[in-house]
Parts: sequence; structure tokens; C-alpha cells
Amino acid sequence: MPLYEQKYKFNVVTIKRYGDKIKLTQHSILRTKGLECDEPPPEKGSVNEFKLDNNISRVKSKLYEYSLCNPWDWFITFTLDPAKYDRHDLERYHKELSQWLRHYSARKCNNQLKFLLVPERHKDDAWHIHGFLYALPLEHLTPFTLQEHLPDYIRKKLLNGEQVYNWQPYAKKFGYCNIEPIRNNEAASKYILKYITKDLSRCVSETNAHMYYCSRGLQIAETLKQGHLIVNFEEISPIAYENDYVAVATTSLYHEKQRMSRGNLHESPISH
Repeated sequence: MPLYEQKYKFNVVTIKRYGDKIKLTQHSILRTKGLECDEPPPEKGSVNEFKLDNNISRVKSKLYEYSLCNPWDWFITFTLDPAKYDRHDLERYHKELSQWLRHYSARKCNNQLKFLLVPERHKDDAWHIHGFLYALPLEHLTPFTLQEHLPDYIRKKLLNGEQVYNWQPYAKKFGYCNIEPIRNNEAASKYILKYITKDLSRCVSETNAHMYYCSRGLQIAETLKQGHLIVNFEEISPIAYENDYVAVATTSLYHEKQRMSRGNLHESPISH
């Protein structure tokens, strides 16, 4: 078999468990780890476009995995005060924020505080961050009130009876922030993916930054099977996301156990 064919597997389905959810991912091309080959993968558009789309797919997959497999408490939006920091220097912001969160966790949260952060760039090229936290105690937060001067979207939330909080230690160090409790982990996980875009990928490539940042030691999904389906992928579950290189569907743990027991997947060795 040519080295190129060994390096790339085609039309491979990976089944992973995320708590009580099952995610099925069909890869039109899946690289075999550990093999090196100078030949490029098949093109659909330019080589650069292939790499960009493939990178976004990988990042979304990992971000979805971290977001679903960990017990996040809070959805956060962090900004930078231009009087305190250069709002255009993402790498410095990430470095100092990550260090500050680790120190805060050690001093205030018994080293339990975890984070998952996605940067977003404003139209003026300034950066802010969205993401998730867990193990940040409620008593460390201060609820916003309608007596304060607040953005309209937060006032609307408060008028609707929703709770939105300020984290004063962050605000003192970096700038404005708002924090909301996560009521539906799966919905929040899907929401965070909308920030992973081609524009973000290009921006962070230009600055040698990253598309997301996370704590060490986060929980990850369990790989159940990997191989080639002997049924149409769409017969398993409606496709939730699809591009030229990957299709993703989700189903319940119960239904997938039933399907696997009927032998719809030819197994192949799983690469770790």
C-alpha cells in the first residue's frame, strides 16, 4: 500500500461518549498518527483553504468535547480596560489572565478553579474573551443591579429576572466583565462554537496565538469505536454540522448502544 494511503484513512466514523450524549463524527479524510509523508491531502479548493477548514473542524471538535465533558458553572465575558492593558495584544492578555486565574485558584478556590476561553476580536481589532468557569464560588461574585449604569443587554436580563454578576477582582485587575450561571450545558456548549470562525483562525495565525485556551487536566470524551459504517451516516441521527471534510451527529447513549449491538460499524484500531 502506498505511504500516502497509509497516512490517510477515508470515510472513517469515530464514536465518542460525552456524559450521557454520544457524538458521531464522519471524517472524509482522517490522518493516521505517527506516519510522515510529503504528499498533500486531496484538494477541495486551495491547499490553504483545506488546512483552514480542517483546523477549524479540529478546534470545534475539541472545544465541544471540553465544554460538554466538564461541569461548568459560569458563562463569562471578559474585556480589557484600555487604561490598564493594550487591548490589541492577545498573547500578553492570555498569558497574564491564565497566570492570574491559576494564582486565584490556589489562593481562593483550593486549586479547583478551571477555565475554557475563546477570544473574539472587535471591529476595532481589540480583543475580549468568552468562555466557561467552574468552581468559582457564588460568594466571590457581586450581582449587578438596575441602579447601576449597565449595557442595555444586561439591563434586559435583569428586568427579565435573570442574574448577571460582576467579578470584582477581575474587574480591578483587567477591566469590565459579566458572568452568568449556565442553565443548560449542552446549549452553552453549542453556543460557544459560534465564536470559532475562519476570521478568528486567520487572526490568531497572524499573531501566533491560539483559537482557545483552557486549564490543564480537563475531562475528555471516551472513544467507544472507530471504523467504517455499513449504513448511511444520516440513518443514525440527523446531521448537526457538516462541511466538505466532516459530518457530525449526536444521539443518546441508549440508542447508540442499541445500534452498535446490531453491527452497523466495522471496527478499526483506534489511534491514541
